[in-house]
Amino acid sequence: MRFGKTTFFALLISSFLSSCGLIGSGLEHSSAKNGILDLSKHSFEDGKIVPLDGEWEFYWEEFISSGDFSDPKFKSKRKFVTVPSVWSEGFSKDQNSSGHGYATYRLKIKLGERKQNLALKIPDLGTSYILYANGKKIASVGEIGKSKEDARAKYELKISLVSDSENLELVFHVSNFQNRWGGVWNSIQLGELENVLKNVQRRRDLEWALVLIAATMSFYNVFFYFFRRNESAHILFAFHCFLIMIRSLTNGDSRLAYEFLQGISWELPNRLEYISVYASGPTLYAFLYRYCKTDFWRRFGHYICIPYYIAVFIVLFFPNAYYTLTLLPIALYMPLVTMPIWLVLLAIGLKRRIEGGPILFAGYVVISLATLNDIMLFLGFWKGTYLIQYGEVALILGYSILISKIFSEAFQRSDTLGTKMKSLVFSTREIMQSSSYDKAADTALKILHESGKEQTVYVYLEEPNSSVWKRYSISSLGDLETVEVYKYDVQDLLGLDPSSLAEPMIQNNRLIVSVQDEQLYKLIFDLPFERYSDDSQVDWVRGIADALAFSVRNIARQDREKLAMIGELSAEIVHDLGHPIAMIRQNLKNIGSRKGKSKAGLLFQAEKEVDALTNLTLDILDFSKNRIILDLQNVDIKTYFKEIFEDLGTFFQSTKMKLIFKINAKGSIRLDPLRIRRLIFNLAKNAAEATDEKGIFSIRVEKEEDVTYLIFEDNGEGFSKDMEKYIFDSGFGSKKPYGTGLGLSIIRKIVSAHGGEILVSSEEGKGTRFTILLRS
Repeated sequence: MRFGKTTFFALLISSFLSSCGLIGSGLEHSSAKNGILDLSKHSFEDGKIVPLDGEWEFYWEEFISSGDFSDPKFKSKRKFVTVPSVWSEGFSKDQNSSGHGYATYRLKIKLGERKQNLALKIPDLGTSYILYANGKKIASVGEIGKSKEDARAKYELKISLVSDSENLELVFHVSNFQNRWGGVWNSIQLGELENVLKNVQRRRDLEWALVLIAATMSFYNVFFYFFRRNESAHILFAFHCFLIMIRSLTNGDSRLAYEFLQGISWELPNRLEYISVYASGPTLYAFLYRYCKTDFWRRFGHYICIPYYIAVFIVLFFPNAYYTLTLLPIALYMPLVTMPIWLVLLAIGLKRRIEGGPILFAGYVVISLATLNDIMLFLGFWKGTYLIQYGEVALILGYSILISKIFSEAFQRSDTLGTKMKSLVFSTREIMQSSSYDKAADTALKILHESGKEQTVYVYLEEPNSSVWKRYSISSLGDLETVEVYKYDVQDLLGLDPSSLAEPMIQNNRLIVSVQDEQLYKLIFDLPFERYSDDSQVDWVRGIADALAFSVRNIARQDREKLAMIGELSAEIVHDLGHPIAMIRQNLKNIGSRKGKSKAGLLFQAEKEVDALTNLTLDILDFSKNRIILDLQNVDIKTYFKEIFEDLGTFFQSTKMKLIFKINAKGSIRLDPLRIRRLIFNLAKNAAEATDEKGIFSIRVEKEEDVTYLIFEDNGEGFSKDMEKYIFDSGFGSKKPYGTGLGLSIIRKIVSAHGGEILVSSEEGKGTRFTILLRS
């Protein structure tokens, strides 16, 4: 193999390192043959820049000055190599240092007579050089040497004027001991100075534009992510744009990063260049997955990206001689594995009509074609321009369009949803004012139903504690139709199990919306999908469903409250019936035994208890109206309370408790005699229930100015301070098996109706005292 031909791997690396150059741009020009390039008939007035490609003289491990090429010892070493190319493995005697060494390149150019000022555009070479034109040094980059200790690598674009002569001899002294590959791996280009400067500036502007575009999109998406943390696609695309920016800075004609990092080792930008290529793949795929979720990539995506992760790890922690070997495997793995997979996945996404699918697919196709073009250039299948930077711009542009589209549609949906929400407010208000399930369902259906359409909207409501459902619909006449169906019939009608519904579903071209929780019977809407296919319309339907569900809950709660009120009223009636019935029973018993009062007195006492029962019926009416209407009378304090105490004596005859009472007040007081009597008997009954057989219940009546004090004390079990705040609530029961817990609640209602106050003081194990304040 002669030196002019490189291995397949060297060709690939040569193409990669030339990146965005115009190697083999397709411009018509002569190629160098045997170290000579004839441009005598070429006019540079057309603005074209000519690549000096072809066969150059090549002298391995020699630095030869312009005047020494005629020396016989150098003639024997002369070979011809194709420029641009990298040094092949056959150049170096040490296979472990393949690509390391130094050499001289020489090209003779026939220019003929011309008036233009010509200049050379010299991209980066591998990896340091000195250029002589007609024996005069006109450019140098890095430091050349014959050993690693003497040489220093550097990448830099140079523009050098050449002498005005008919013939031009170019001599390159090139050395490389840092990178795996060395040599003249980019095209040296010749043209008018003005055209060369324009070309360099144009390429530089494009590179800066790509850097700024990538940086702008990266920062934009970072800030976007901070405001929308649930959208990880933004941070992934921000990182991908950041990698594009790094690659644009470390690659291309100008290699912009090297201008800013001249004081830093050549190795750092070189590693960043490799990392930006390898890491951009998994980042891009993770971004695409956020928009086009597939079970295949969820299960296998991380495994498919493992080669990229390994390559990044090697670049980070291994020397140049090793991490540069990762280029060929990744360059083949990408177009053969990951790119086809994602083209298929995005095509499936198009079929599924994912949001932004066509834009993502188009952007990915463009960058894929650009990548394939560059790989084909790497492999030498054709000549042309490297397009990867344009593919990246196309991807960024596509994502920008996608974001704009999403925002535009979001604003449109927001406007639509705003209109829908206004309608929803009025609709839900009407639904929630319904007094029955049927009325609520009828209202919801009429809101959803479109006049003149078929009867296609259904509402299913599960009957509580039953396998029967009700199906509501609107007839052709606009009336509510109700049909009872069993659970299994519902499953057949819907085509799915009602218990499996969690989110809105599409079944047989029908939209199925369900609302269900622990407190609500299952509620299902069954609607035609074509009429409610938009997301905002689905949200509106869900709002109607939630309103109907709330109405159902509210109606059920009102029914429960009504039952609870009936139960409470019944309990109060039972509680208060106990006092007069017990007194009548005791009086009848006394009549039979002829104890105590005379028969006439006992009958009078029984008559008073009958009056108390009559008063209780009035209380029932008051309770039903949620108020107490008092029958206020002026009574003498001593006479009134003495009669009550006598009646209490009869009440306590059936117990062993001791009754003590004192009246230390005179004058009259305005009150409802029957209700205050009920109040006192309630306290007496509670004391009897909470005190043992040897207990004491005392009553004192005192008056100070216009306030009368009724003080009730017992020596029962009492209760804690924490319980004092709850004792007047309905349901605070005594420890007796038949206690209803409503006596104290009744007492407070009576005191409040009189405009008085009730105070309680108790201590566990020491009894309880109630103090009632009544104003005259």
